[in-house]
Amino acid sequence: MSEFSYEKLLNALDLHQNILHAEKQAISARDLDTVENILLQKDYSLELVLAARNEVDSKFPDFVSDRISSVMNQQRQNTLDFKKLHIQDQNNTSNTEETNPLFKRLRRAYQK
Repeated sequence: MSEFSYEKLLNALDLHQNILHAEKQAISARDLDTVENILLQKDYSLELVLAARNEVDSKFPDFVSDRISSVMNQQRQNTLDFKKLHIQDQNNTSNTEETNPLFKRLRRAYQK
């Protein structure tokens, strides 16, 4: 298959990677409201990635596999960063979950 046949998948991966970058920035800024909004966008972009993936051969060429690996690595890093943020906040306050229900929902989302 040509690169053109993977264009939809690559575009969906680009969108998802852009959302992951925004998520990274929101996590770094400790902006939980933005992180929550981004999680909704991420769900949608992931649906686009999965739909596009289903339209092409599952034996991806290297350039597509590399892009998928890059997106997955960025997601892993965001998850680690969020866990670090949660641990730091737990150390700063003993009842973060009781005082911030948004933080509790986000923690559940990242522990999946």
